[in-house]
Amino acid sequence: MAFYRKPKPETIKKNRESNQELYSKEIAWCKEHLEEIKDNKFLMDMYLILITGNRKMSPKMIGAVQKAMTNPMYDTVKRLERMDKVKPILEKIDFVHTIVKAKDSNKSARYINQYSALPFIKSVKSQLMKNGKLSEKQMNALNKIYKRYNGDENETK
Repeated sequence: MAFYRKPKPETIKKNRESNQELYSKEIAWCKEHLEEIKDNKFLMDMYLILITGNRKMSPKMIGAVQKAMTNPMYDTVKRLERMDKVKPILEKIDFVHTIVKAKDSNKSARYINQYSALPFIKSVKSQLMKNGKLSEKQMNALNKIYKRYNGDENETK
C-alpha cells in the first residue's frame, strides 16, 4: 500500500513560481477560456495544477493544454466558423433523422432501442454539435442508413 506524501509548502511555492514563468501563455489562455473549459474535468485539473503548483507539470500535461489551445472547440469565434461549415451536414443528419423516425414510428420501444438507427443518429448529431466534426466512418454510416431506410425510392438530397 503506497502513501501519497503532500508536497512541502516551499515546493508548492517553487512549482507555482516556475509555472508562472514557464507557462504564462497557458495560464492566461485557461483563465481567458474558463467558460469553455469548465465542462472538461481534465483541462480544469491542469489549470488548477498550473495556478496552485501542487505538483510539477509533465511535458504530456503541458502538451495537452497546448493542444486544447489550438482546438476550435474552445475558441468562440473559430467554433462559430466551424458551425457554419457543418450546417449542411447538420441539415442532412436532420433529414435522415426525419426519414428514420417516420419509418420506425409504429415500431415498439424495444425495437427502436435495439435495431433502429435513431439512437445512432442522435448520438452523431450531439457529437457534431459538441465537437464540430464527424469522422469519415460516421459519415459513411449515415449514408448507409439513408440508403437502407430510403429503399427503392428515388428521393435524394
